[in-house]
Amino acid sequence: MRGLRCCRNGRCRSALLFARSCPDLVQNLNPHLMSIFFIIILFAVAWAVLILPKQRELKRHNALVASLQVGDEVMSGSGLYGTLVQLAEDTVVLQVAPGVELKLARRAIAAKVVPTPVVDSGTVVDTPPLGAAGDDSSEGTEP
Repeated sequence: MRGLRCCRNGRCRSALLFARSCPDLVQNLNPHLMSIFFIIILFAVAWAVLILPKQRELKRHNALVASLQVGDEVMSGSGLYGTLVQLAEDTVVLQVAPGVELKLARRAIAAKVVPTPVVDSGTVVDTPPLGAAGDDSSEGTEP
């Protein structure tokens, strides 16, 4: 092992065997062990922050795709809303309007649409998105 000086006859046999009896060897190994430890911690943090959430999202999406049934209201990845009228192994047929059907990849379905809640009086509660036509908050603003 070049660069490491051992206090026993000038020979270094194993860092682990002489760690207790050779303080020079321990001092020379600490920066190397710390850098290896830092790299391991860095990979663990990167895995926890980047890879683990993506795996969870992939599991959630696979469960969604597996649970699709004819008649479900869905939204595609491109933002098209419609009703599933036919399911195949890799494709679905999405009815976006009466008489208008689109064939999409099954994996292109992004979400199931949750039905809008109904108030006890029988009227549907539907709030327009911000900036929609007729919304007072969009008046007086320049594009």
